[in-house]
Amino acid sequence: MPPPPVEYTKFYNIRGSHEWGKIISWAYFSDLNVFAVKREGGVQYFRYAHELKTLPGFEMNRLACLKLLYAEEGGRSGWLERALKFEYRNKWVNFKPQRPQRIIHKNKINPITKRPKVTLKWQPPTTMKKIPLRKLPQNFSRYFKWWNYDSRTGEAVIVLDKGDDWETIRVYDPMWLTNLSERDVYTLYKCQIFSDIWDMEQALQFQRVIEVCFAYEIHAGVSWKEKTKEFLRTD
Repeated sequence: MPPPPVEYTKFYNIRGSHEWGKIISWAYFSDLNVFAVKREGGVQYFRYAHELKTLPGFEMNRLACLKLLYAEEGGRSGWLERALKFEYRNKWVNFKPQRPQRIIHKNKINPITKRPKVTLKWQPPTTMKKIPLRKLPQNFSRYFKWWNYDSRTGEAVIVLDKGDDWETIRVYDPMWLTNLSERDVYTLYKCQIFSDIWDMEQALQFQRVIEVCFAYEIHAGVSWKEKTKEFLRTD
C-alpha cells in the first residue's frame, strides 16, 4: 500500500500544528505508556489512542501507511496499528479523524472556480503538555564507537562495541539525551553524529541538544528547577 502524499500541509491552515512539519514516523513506548508522532520539527506525545483522532484526516492516512515502531503484538498498540490500517482501507468508518471547519470568504473569489474562497481550518491535536523523559542506559562511554541518524525511524542510534557483542541505543526524542550521564554527554559532544546530507537538519537536532547539555552541565540527576534558576539569573 503506497503512502499518501505528504505535502498537504502547505494547502491547509493548521493552527498550532503547521510549524511541526511533516510526519516521519510514529511509535509506542510501553515503559512511558504513550504514543509518539515524530515530525520534522519535534515529537508530539499522545497519552490515549483515541486522542490520535484529533489529527487531521490526511495525517491519519499517513500513520496508517507507516509501521508503528515498538508495537506490542498482543497489546493495545498492536491492535491500534491493525485498526488504523483497516479504517484507512474502509474510509474511516469508526475511527473518524478530525474534520476541518469550512470558512467561506464572501469578499474573496477563488480565481479558478470563480466562487467565494473557502479556507479549511484545523484545530491543534490533543497532545501531552510535558515531554515524558525516557530512562537511557548510563556510563556507556568506554564501549562507544559512533552514533548516527536513522532516516527510516527518525532516531539517533548510539553504537556500542562490547567485544563479541555489539549493541545499540536508539533515541527517538532529542530531549531524551538530557537523561544521559555527564560522562556520556561529553562523549557524544566530542563526536559528530553521522547522517546522509539530506538528513543533516534532523540529525543536528540531536547534536544541538548535546551541545546545550554540555554547555550548561545538564545530565541525569541534575535538578531542572535549579538549572532554570541559573539560566534566568540576571546578576
